[in-house]
Parts: sequence; C-alpha cells; structure tokens
Amino acid sequence: MNFRIWGAVTLIILGILFWLGKFGIIDFYWDRDWPVILIALGVFSLVNYFTRRKKKDSRRKKNEILKKLEKGEIDAEEAIERLKKL
Repeated sequence: MNFRIWGAVTLIILGILFWLGKFGIIDFYWDRDWPVILIALGVFSLVNYFTRRKKKDSRRKKNEILKKLEKGEIDAEEAIERLKKL
C-alpha cells in the first residue's frame, strides 16, 4: 500500500475516534490521546516501508531469473519453477 492509502486510513480512524468520543462511547481526549496518532502513523510508515522493500526484492529476483533464462544458463521449465517459488 502506498502512503496515500495509509494516510486515508489514518484519517478515517481519527474520524471514528472523534465521532465515538462525541457520543461518549469511548473516552478520547485530544490533549491526552494525541500520542496514539503518532504511534499509528509510525506503524503505518513501517508497514509501508517493509511492503515496498519486499516488492522491490521480489522484482529484483524475477529480473535475475529472466536474465539467466535469456543467457541460456537455465531452461524455461527451471525458470518457471523458480518464478513459482517467489
């Protein structure tokens, strides 16, 4: 997921917290609970970083397999098997 999606999710969660706080369903006080927002943003940023990194590594491995196939170092069946394992 990209940062825009995480930002939208964060805003939705904040809106729900404020809304539930207005109805007295939960006790959400801005002056007390604002660090929770920073924690959530940090968690979202970390998740975003690791998912992007995983995609980048997967893409790099696929390119390596295709280069080996083009050079004739592996045959098509072996390339297919390696790609399936990713």
